[in-house]
This record gives sequence, structure tokens and C-alpha cells, in this order.
Amino acid sequence: MTESVIGTREPLRREWRKGLASLWRFVTTPSDLANSFEAMFALAGPTVEREFQRFAAHPVGAAMLAEEPRRDLNALLADRSRLESMPEGSFAAAYLDYLGGEEMGSADYFLEAADLEQKARRFGWSDDQLWFVRRMANSHDLFHIVAGYDRRVTGEIGVIAYTAGQVPLLPLRLLLPYLLLLKPSQPVRWFRFVRDAYRHGRDTPSLACVDYEELLPLPLEVARREIGVPLFDEAHPAGVPEKGWLLDRVERNVTLV
Repeated sequence: MTESVIGTREPLRREWRKGLASLWRFVTTPSDLANSFEAMFALAGPTVEREFQRFAAHPVGAAMLAEEPRRDLNALLADRSRLESMPEGSFAAAYLDYLGGEEMGSADYFLEAADLEQKARRFGWSDDQLWFVRRMANSHDLFHIVAGYDRRVTGEIGVIAYTAGQVPLLPLRLLLPYLLLLKPSQPVRWFRFVRDAYRHGRDTPSLACVDYEELLPLPLEVARREIGVPLFDEAHPAGVPEKGWLLDRVERNVTLV
């Protein structure tokens, strides 16, 4: 058993001032992914260690940690030719369709914004924790596909709330009250949507412990059943609300900035 599975020598701590400032900048300029990652990891602190320990204790995680050489999910997600060779209707095909343009949301784009090696040195992550965080760094798009949230601004809000239900990251929990305020014209229906998205993530088995390499060639619905994710229509029986003027403004900021 490696030192990182046993635990790091010193508890991982939160950087409150930098984290909260970056979270505010992300809320006001949501297209700036660097602020998103800075807020996420500066405020994560011990959550990184707890999530890694949960991954290491899971059969899938334990098997991956024992592999030599270690898998590189990000390299696979950046390899469009390999993904394009996978069957029509597969999880991989849905991922490519979601990405759209050649550079839209690619693995390299996310990793460059995250600057994980620098963060590992700064926050004191072990090598195993860095590999784990790197594997999960661009899981946002995979969460969209697994859970069923589209690229529209309502889908983005939904997947943020979904992720907050999946992973107890402090910045995501802090964002939830803000998300609830984005649709004042239909407060009850919007509240239910955000609440149900959070519950949808909570009720889905940990996506950190998914063998994506095995599932990407499978038909999307088969992959979803293998994961055990609840159906979108069951999670959101009332569907997705119309976006209001505040969400229109957020969407324009993301598009134009």
C-alpha cells in the first residue's frame, strides 16, 4: 500500500481568501476556467484527500492504482481519431457530439486551465493524488453526458448542481444559493430543477470510480446502466425550465467573454 493511500503526512488545508476571491471572479466571469479551477482546489483542502481515499478503497480505483503504467484518461479524451473509431451510438460518440468543434472543451484545454502540477506543489498533493485529480479534472463534460444535461446554460447550471451532489466540494456547495437566484420569474419551478439536479448527482454512484476506458466504446444507454445513473426524466419529471433574463445574461457573458 502506498503512502498516498494511507494518507498524506500533513492534512490538506484550504486557502480561504484566494479561493473565495477566485469563486467570485468565476461567478462574474464564468468563461474563465482558470478561476474555476483555482476556486475549486483552493477551497477543496481535505476533500481532495477524502475523495482520493474513497477512490482507493473502491475495487475500480484500487485496480487502477495498482496498474503500471498508469492510465491516462485525458490522453484518450484528447485522441479524437481513437474516439471516432468507436461505434456509432457509443458513449464516445456522444462525447464527441457534445464537444462539437475541434478544440471545444478538449482534455488539453481543461488541463492547461487547471495547471495541476503547480497546484500539486502548492497544496501538498501526493503523486497518487495528482494522478487522481488529473483523471477527474475534465470530467465535467463526461458528467454532462452521463447525467443527460445539454450544453445550454440551463444544462450547465444543472450539471453544476449535479456535481455538488456527487462530490462534497465546498465551492460547489457555496454556488448552490447563487444558482437558485438565477430564475426569479419562476422561483418554484427553478428551485425544484436545481434541487432535483443536486439529488440526481447524490443518487448516482460515484463517477470518480467509473472505468471510462471500458465504457466509452459501449452504447450510451448500456454505459449509463453499468454506472447505475438514474434516468434524466425520472430525476426531472417536470423537465427543464425556460431560462429567464438573468440566465440569458450569464449565457451572453460566457459566449462573448
